[in-house]
Amino acid sequence: MRMYILISVLSSALLSCVQIVNAEQNIKNYSAKDVLSFVRIAQVLPSPDNREVAYITYNINTSSEDKKWIYSLYIKNKMKQTKLLVRGYDIESINFSPDGTEIIYLAPGKKFQSILTVDINNKQKNKLYEFTQDISSFKLSPNGQYIAFIFSSEKPTPTINKPVNVDTDYQNSQLYVFPIARTDLIKPITNPKISVTDFDWSPDSKKLAFSYQPRDGAAYVNENKINIINLEKSIIKNIPFTDKHTGIHPSYSPDGKWIAFASNLPPSTFAQPLNDDIILNNQVCITDTSSLETHCLSNTFNQNPFILGWNSKSDAVLVLDAYKSTGYYIYALNINASTPIKLISNIDGFIEPLTISINKNHTALGFGYESVVSAPEAFTSLVEKFQLTKISHLNDTKQRSSLGNTKVIQWVSSDGMNIEGLLLTPKNYNANKKYPLYVAVHGGPAGAWGKRYLGGCDEYGTMIDPTTCWQNLLSLGFVVFQPNPRGSSGYGLSFRLANYADFGGGDYHDIMSGVDYLINKGIADPKHLAIGGWSFGGYMTAWAISQNNRFKAAVEGDGNTDFISFSGTSDIPTYYERYLGTPFWINNKLYLERAPIMHVQNIQTPLLIMHGENDVRVPLSQSRELYTALERQHKPVKMIAFPKQHHVPTDANVIFESIGEVDSWLKQAIK
Repeated sequence: MRMYILISVLSSALLSCVQIVNAEQNIKNYSAKDVLSFVRIAQVLPSPDNREVAYITYNINTSSEDKKWIYSLYIKNKMKQTKLLVRGYDIESINFSPDGTEIIYLAPGKKFQSILTVDINNKQKNKLYEFTQDISSFKLSPNGQYIAFIFSSEKPTPTINKPVNVDTDYQNSQLYVFPIARTDLIKPITNPKISVTDFDWSPDSKKLAFSYQPRDGAAYVNENKINIINLEKSIIKNIPFTDKHTGIHPSYSPDGKWIAFASNLPPSTFAQPLNDDIILNNQVCITDTSSLETHCLSNTFNQNPFILGWNSKSDAVLVLDAYKSTGYYIYALNINASTPIKLISNIDGFIEPLTISINKNHTALGFGYESVVSAPEAFTSLVEKFQLTKISHLNDTKQRSSLGNTKVIQWVSSDGMNIEGLLLTPKNYNANKKYPLYVAVHGGPAGAWGKRYLGGCDEYGTMIDPTTCWQNLLSLGFVVFQPNPRGSSGYGLSFRLANYADFGGGDYHDIMSGVDYLINKGIADPKHLAIGGWSFGGYMTAWAISQNNRFKAAVEGDGNTDFISFSGTSDIPTYYERYLGTPFWINNKLYLERAPIMHVQNIQTPLLIMHGENDVRVPLSQSRELYTALERQHKPVKMIAFPKQHHVPTDANVIFESIGEVDSWLKQAIK
């Protein structure tokens, strides 16, 4: 059954095309079924002694008409035997019980996402606690006697329709604590007038450090502060440093002497509106739990680290950060700010950031890991001596002989800036032949392409971008170009901020100069070019085809195309205020000049538009505006809206069908 709405369908004459024959390359056609056939990794957690490993996988039964993500919880025990403990829906956030006999996790209860347990030996399941709405995050106290959790701030659907006051009718996430043995004693420990975003237990289980913002929503993330609550005395203290700086992701050191957290960078004269964006640029700081004095640590090359936890000696904070087109590196930041940072991971494959967990003793890490030709599997490594240990063998039987190759390429942009990206080629690539070229533009704009498994797509959890299913594109006959233009992550702060007040300027020329580089090298056929992207990649796709008519087909997913209307309807209303420098009511010059909707009369490229109906990041109206303007001019356009989907599709049926739609549309660039 089709799970999307066709808003407009072009004539069959426009969509008809010849079947692409891959006999020369000797590779089989790769389809949405192949993309969704392998098993993904959701989380990997070593036991405290690292002798056991729990991990979650998810996959789709592609033979079923109604496709769903099925989750499985496994344990690899001390005898190296793998046992399936639970199979079901939406399993997440695994923890070992204090005595090591159970796994505690989140999964659906009767109505809401709840805390459950499963016995490792007899597989007996038990629902520990179900709240009045979804529990989004929980942590077991170090002494194993309490659980703290926060719930989803999204209110359940009301049974009675009534007007909503957007100023007051919202719900903040609160922090709750209860004894495991007495779920009837659950109580909130934070004020409902603030929204809790993250928290961590002290090693003695007597305190909780938590980050909070004045109200729920992505628009308030830069207003996060950190408090410490003494549970025995009900005393709350703030970390003074966060009175004037942002503070998120608090993490206690194992010895209890420090709290690490991420904070915004010191002010700079360049790109000031972007500089304090905690999501875009940050540093790790630590607070002395006795004096509450704070100092910040040496930073990573990319200056945007994510805290994983501490090492067992309490003398370094482990972080993850992007590094060029490699993917992600793990670093150790010493508590002595003058000590150079240490690279922990020394591998060339892709560590999946959403899968990483550090064990209770801070000695081992678990994560999903993949390479260009190897599907994701569960791996572990010691912290002090990083070395991959493969835990799962779920995809070993997959035939990967037909997968293509990935290589790093570099070129010089129109203004002389050096730019890097990736070139994906089929298995039997012929260097003497020119190929149709598909330009894949990443999101963000502070995303980055890394060397991922070619049999999949650009994906994080069940969020899968259907414009980026690499082997599909290679099988169609394209070579794939993944540019990392200015504004991308992984290349340092100045490069990441180099698109400030210049959307559609230097970044656009970086991409197009890369296309020209591949044409001049005899790799790309200038008569058969296509482009596509999601989110910011969707914006850049729409912008590119409004600036030139070189592309024969384009796919735009959830793209922001009207900067002024976006600023009043998105859940991040200050996005363009930060990137363009001012609100539009003060200076709307760039809001108008760089918005694709203002150049829609120039678009001639056949465009497929895809958008989630429930997207609050880039509202559906952005795509409707673009579609309507093109349709009224009788331009070749088709729009598909995904019911109940947010910014990136997660429904397995939608993903399956949308991949096929992308494939069909892009064939126009090859025929």
